[in-house]
Amino acid sequence: MKHMKYFKNLLVLIFAAATFSVFAQSVQLEANQCRPEAIKRPTVVGMAVNGELSGFDPCHPSVSFKIPASLANSKKPPLVIAVHGGGGRADAETITNAFFEKGMATLIFDAYKHNGVPPSTGNAYRQMMLYKVALQAYQWALTRKDVDVQRIYLYGISNGASVVINMASVVDPKHVQGVFSEAPTPIGIGYPWDIQIPVLIAFGKEDDLSARVGERRWMISSPCRFNVRVPDVPGGTADQCSESNPSAAMMTTLQWAEKVKVKNNAKLEIQYFEGVAHGAFLGPLKIQTAQQAGIGGSIRGIAAPDMGWSEGGTPAGQQAILRNALQFFGVTQ
Repeated sequence: MKHMKYFKNLLVLIFAAATFSVFAQSVQLEANQCRPEAIKRPTVVGMAVNGELSGFDPCHPSVSFKIPASLANSKKPPLVIAVHGGGGRADAETITNAFFEKGMATLIFDAYKHNGVPPSTGNAYRQMMLYKVALQAYQWALTRKDVDVQRIYLYGISNGASVVINMASVVDPKHVQGVFSEAPTPIGIGYPWDIQIPVLIAFGKEDDLSARVGERRWMISSPCRFNVRVPDVPGGTADQCSESNPSAAMMTTLQWAEKVKVKNNAKLEIQYFEGVAHGAFLGPLKIQTAQQAGIGGSIRGIAAPDMGWSEGGTPAGQQAILRNALQFFGVTQ
């Protein structure tokens, strides 16, 4: 809540010159479109989530599906599906609102609330929940008659950024035109060995979240034991580097990018942004370590090593992220 006033002022500055007239139109769904049977009740044991995970229910309270309308109201809008990170839906809320204000239909949800568990679980389990809900949200979106299903885009932040990269291996190129992955991590369910959708990976030049002090997000590599191989996720780096094969260290994001196979004339691009740390739209730029942020801890009584924990972005950095995402999505500003 402490950044709410900042967010409101930022949006006013960004969108004051917008020429696309829109109004909020939250889509009301009929009861027969709801999927309450998709909601399961897994349990949390330590950092793991056990049991069957929830799928996507479009009527779940955490879901927001909005369609903008121009004054002419002549075309179906493209759709962006937003996949949040470790903090829940709030991670992706502000930038998703920005996409909506620029004329895109938006679909956002909270995968942790779908599952009834807190976000304080291991990366792999966060990403498992996100992947299942996001993939089913995409499949549901294909049934809509009020959006352009030939122009669907995926946006992910942090853990969600890793998830949308995995989705780029399985979604249909006839429907999904691009994946914008902001600040992914190799820790979790891993990265796929092939992609068939254009992927743009965005890193803030100040993003050191979870990296060793002095390093950056794209340099992160951890022991393979922190990865979990998930059968429902496309084959990838976790095949040989996971808790069941823990003897090595995982690839960094950049090392994976050199090895991934690109199919269907897709492409993989990595861009770096000035004035941006982890999550450009999480708030003002804040350079700090985990201990400075009060997040330092101990393992079996031994102090855990400090790590980077910088977040947010400058107004110029935020606008650069938004501008490049819209250009990648083919949306006229």
